[in-house]
Amino acid sequence: AQAPEWKSAACGDSFASAVSELMEAVPQEEVPQPQSAPCEEPLAKRSKMEPAQEDVPMKEEESTAAEDEEPPEAADSRPSVPAKYEELQATALREHGREALIDAVFDAWDHDGTGRISFEEILPHYMKSAHHHNLLEPEVRLGFEQFMESEGRKASEGMDLEFFRKWLSKLTDNQVASHYVRHVQGWTSKPYKMNLGTAIVKAYRHKTLKEILDGPVHALRGLSELGEDALAPLGLHTVRDVGGWRCFILARAICALASKEVPEEPAEEEGGCLHHVNIRNMLVAEHEAAPLKHVLDLPVSAFSMFPEQGDEALQHIKIRTIRHLGNRKYFHWANAMLELEQFEA
Repeated sequence: AQAPEWKSAACGDSFASAVSELMEAVPQEEVPQPQSAPCEEPLAKRSKMEPAQEDVPMKEEESTAAEDEEPPEAADSRPSVPAKYEELQATALREHGREALIDAVFDAWDHDGTGRISFEEILPHYMKSAHHHNLLEPEVRLGFEQFMESEGRKASEGMDLEFFRKWLSKLTDNQVASHYVRHVQGWTSKPYKMNLGTAIVKAYRHKTLKEILDGPVHALRGLSELGEDALAPLGLHTVRDVGGWRCFILARAICALASKEVPEEPAEEEGGCLHHVNIRNMLVAEHEAAPLKHVLDLPVSAFSMFPEQGDEALQHIKIRTIRHLGNRKYFHWANAMLELEQFEA
């Protein structure tokens, strides 16, 4: 079916083109201390248009009331936010050049390092853009898929570097530099105040989520005294390994759902299928028909992919059952970091 078309009178602009060209615009992120942006039609309601521009930080005369009240000597002692931002842009262009900046932005967005930027990697930047907060992910996904199809590409394959350069080709040098300053240098007008103080050891408190996740397991507070290779028999060498360990993720799911089971009439002894709910592909044959409430108190070795030498490693952190594993804080911390990392600038 032919994609719908829209007419937009917003800001006097008229857009009448297919949804398939939806993602032709570069996400327009809010930059430090943004001023109100002009009226703009959301990308899910328009398509072929110029790449969106980064908002420009407020000029000094547009500063907030709080800033106006600042003593003159303090205001004169440091560059204004817009001036510093513009200085970083100019320096980036002078030292690297346009193409190198685009390549660096590509690497910053390519979180998994595959050499391609997937829809999931583009989505956070797009949804953060001004006037896109009311869009639903399925709308944006559909537009991306149709756009990629119109370019003779598969959405599932994402954008390679060559296509990414084409996508940003209409941006000015300053706009490219703005993306670089924001997404590669991670510049912000105020310092980040998030921290994971009581979940990690002191040596890692000022590192990024990526650096923590790529660190050894003893970066997690409580595991530090066990040594770097304490969980090696489980194939866990980094915090990232701990957070993504399949046995933990399954144990956590079982802990969450076991209490929702209700007593049922037992199945006939000769077998059969009383219920369709099962996780038999993850359990050893001996326990594959057990209810979740029973599985909770089985040893972790009841998981079919659990390594034979893993029991001793888990005993060091007092994990003897699937229930223990599903509730152990170290694994929850690491998994939470893993979830948050994809949104780190």
